Amino acid sequence: MKRLALILAVLLAACLLSACSGGRPAESAAPPVTLSALQYELENVAVDFNNLWFFQQIEEQTGVHVDFTDVKDSEWTSSVSLAFARGSLPDLILRGSLDVEEYGVSRHLLLPLDEYMEKGYLPNYTARLSEPGLREQLTASDGHMYTLGFLISQGVNTNGHFFINQDWLDALSLPVPGTLEELTEVLRRFRRDDPNGNGLADEIPLEFTFDDNITGIYNLFSFFSLPLNEDYVFVDDAGRVRFAPEQPGFAEALAWLHDMAQEGILDIDFISQGSNIWAEKVNEGNVGLFSYWRLQNTALSPSVISMYRVMKPVGAGGRKACLPRLIDLIEFGAALTADNRNVEASLRWLDAQFETENMLVSQNGALGDTLTRREDGRYMVASVPPDNALYRQVPVICGQFFAPPEYYASVYVPAAHRQEKAAYCSLYEEAGVLEKVSAKVLTTVAPRTSDEDARLSRLKTSLKSLTDAAIVDMVTSGPSPEKLEALRQAFAAAGSAEYCGIYQDIYDRWTASRP
Repeated sequence: MKRLALILAVLLAACLLSACSGGRPAESAAPPVTLSALQYELENVAVDFNNLWFFQQIEEQTGVHVDFTDVKDSEWTSSVSLAFARGSLPDLILRGSLDVEEYGVSRHLLLPLDEYMEKGYLPNYTARLSEPGLREQLTASDGHMYTLGFLISQGVNTNGHFFINQDWLDALSLPVPGTLEELTEVLRRFRRDDPNGNGLADEIPLEFTFDDNITGIYNLFSFFSLPLNEDYVFVDDAGRVRFAPEQPGFAEALAWLHDMAQEGILDIDFISQGSNIWAEKVNEGNVGLFSYWRLQNTALSPSVISMYRVMKPVGAGGRKACLPRLIDLIEFGAALTADNRNVEASLRWLDAQFETENMLVSQNGALGDTLTRREDGRYMVASVPPDNALYRQVPVICGQFFAPPEYYASVYVPAAHRQEKAAYCSLYEEAGVLEKVSAKVLTTVAPRTSDEDARLSRLKTSLKSLTDAAIVDMVTSGPSPEKLEALRQAFAAAGSAEYCGIYQDIYDRWTASRP
């Protein structure tokens, strides 16, 4: 009887427990792991990272909650420096930029991620590192990888393409020029022969800004076989690093630009106007030639776009044009600090963002809204919200993204404006008008020490000041043998040889390390 009573008591307790738990064993949901992050934010966009549905979805998938401290672009560098100086670091640093040599290699305030990738902690991300040249860009001077990269591969090989006014060519029965000499004559006809037909001499044959390779006159130096870029260095065919303003093409370009300014062909406002003023002038539909990233989905109006066609850069005196070459550059995506409280959870949270659909949603918007999936399994953009509204829906370039060319082409159909840019890049590649070795290898890809970086920065400041002053003076007043010799001496005194020498060491180390 005692035994029977004990059995009945056990059964009763089990029944009561089953009733209380709805017929299932009681479950206790584990609270999410909480991490802190310093998050980069664009200057002109407000993103509510802490309440963004995208990150709430990532939290549901991973069980990891992140408290974001967002920092605007203009304050990013100082905020990062302050965080490291205080000694109390967030768990994660996300997007923007980060001095890996300083904080990782020298001060050991970032965690090396190599061993975690080898152990399978980042399966989505690591699977895409097999394409050539990617690991090299991410590897610091001590051989470790301290960051996750951000990469959107679009098949882009140069910044600015030349666009000539086809309506004006048609009005004057002129062909698209193929040499600098032909282009110069076309520009003079644009200035002289009233191609807009309004009876006024108001045409602007050449409309540019100053010191960049998108809308700036730096691109015009390509006509003289000189790939002038914002760092002023390039690699010649013999593998030697050259300082562009010391090459013969620099003085020849200045002489041509001076002639164009004197004849009223080059808008002299290029010296001071920014891209906004430049766009206003081009949108008046009264410009003969300019350079730009592309035509569609830019600051240009559709009515103006229809007037223009792409033009291959032309060479002077039988030479080949040479534009700076872009390559797929890996930007800073994320890093774990030495104070990180949960490495496994941090990497799980980050890697979830590299899952294909999550990643494409973060860049383009929700599936079924701005993003659709085709029958072949690839994703494509259905619509693009105007006025930066997309940033209020998803993190876009402030989030994580890593898509090398082969992988990206297999999962994504580029939007029409991206296909337009790709077509221009293919045209320029086939024409052979791009430098063989991208200067970005020197300035961005090849690792350098913190001492080299600091010295290059100081030298560039002085050399840029001399270069820009010379361009302004010689375009407006004209070059002369005396001015050019004085400039050569000024470059030498400012350390142009040392500048090239440091870059040569960086380049030689990089080439020696390649298989």
